[in-house]
Amino acid sequence: MRNFLFNLVTTLSCLFVQQATAQTPNTPTTPKWGIEVELVAPFIPTVHIATIKATRTIIQNSKQTLHGDLLLGAYIRPNVKHDVVEKINEYLLTVGYRQYLIKGLHIEAQIDAGYAWGTKNKIDGKDYNNFALLGEINTGYIFHLPSKKSSNFYILPQFGVLQGLSTNIGPRGGKTDTFIQGKLLVGITF
Repeated sequence: MRNFLFNLVTTLSCLFVQQATAQTPNTPTTPKWGIEVELVAPFIPTVHIATIKATRTIIQNSKQTLHGDLLLGAYIRPNVKHDVVEKINEYLLTVGYRQYLIKGLHIEAQIDAGYAWGTKNKIDGKDYNNFALLGEINTGYIFHLPSKKSSNFYILPQFGVLQGLSTNIGPRGGKTDTFIQGKLLVGITF
């Protein structure tokens, strides 16, 4: 066990030293701003969720290799056929944080807060409307497309969980309020 720990620490140290020495003093700064949209969810039946987010790098290490981004955006689900109600409308604002771990690998957490209403619940036939609060945790990898300009296009596949923290569109008939999700975001940094 002692040899395993020694080898692990030595290997990790060598990787970090190699990463640090590979950087040059003239490394360009990471773009501070970004805008991204979801490509898949708006077209999935009974989902139809459109999202747009602005990103702002707020934490960056001195080597400019790892950073953290503040996320601000909108979550829009207008008049969509649903499995619990006849139609659902959700209009939420998004606030979150994305931390990069190794190169483009990252984890993010976000809160979506706003207003939702559902018409004709499929169990009791009533309409419901209320404040809505959703929580999301996603992980993914950002792939920057080659560019010689100061702006960069990127593709960002993600996988995660969406949890209804405070939602009430009436009786759910045993249907869950936790969803596994996959996303395909495209964006630009500048």
